[in-house]
Amino acid sequence: MNSNLKAKIRAELFRRALAGDFPTYEEFYERASGKKMKGRFPWQTHFDAIAKEERKLGYPDITFIVKSKASNYPSQIDFRSAKPIPNAAQLRSLCKGTDKVIALYCPPGTPNPYWSVSASSHDIIK
Repeated sequence: MNSNLKAKIRAELFRRALAGDFPTYEEFYERASGKKMKGRFPWQTHFDAIAKEERKLGYPDITFIVKSKASNYPSQIDFRSAKPIPNAAQLRSLCKGTDKVIALYCPPGTPNPYWSVSASSHDIIK
């Protein structure tokens, strides 16, 4: 794994969080690389490594801020596929983890976009 690329990806994740921005994979890739994404998201192994490092240090999974255009959820939650949509345990983890990301890094008043997307599953999540 390219450690310079991983550092660049991590920095962009934190820039997006500090801005209160929840980009799609395509938007994130374009912002971080300056290029249009062709095909599948190429940085999933970097995202996994960053998520594991953050969690090991007691921080929430910063990669939760990036989502699929098709589902409006991350394509992977807790290192398992969330396609076509997350299951109840993944939704709970995603919403609670994203609440922590927002509390730590996002501007005050930033809404958790996953609570609104999963409103029909709201009882399952809590």
